[in-house]
Amino acid sequence: MKSLALGTLIFVFLLAYFWLQNNIDLAMNITGIIGIAGVLIGGFLKTGFIGSSAPVIGNLAIIKLDKNMNLSNRIVLTALPNLIGSLILYIL
Repeated sequence: MKSLALGTLIFVFLLAYFWLQNNIDLAMNITGIIGIAGVLIGGFLKTGFIGSSAPVIGNLAIIKLDKNMNLSNRIVLTALPNLIGSLILYIL
């Protein structure tokens, strides 16, 4: 839950900063990049982009670290509000 709140806080601060500069398009681009990069990094840490029968691409030490720290879920939850906010800015 802390990660989701942190991601929302990052989005709100970036949106406020670029809204004061009257450049919402740049806010949409930056938050979108943060969102997509976070989802991709979280997926690679979890090795979720490979099939169950494929050999493990990632290093076993990284996979063990991810299981201990739950890092991939934190990264995805931090990036998710930015991705959703960027899509909302794109629609508006």
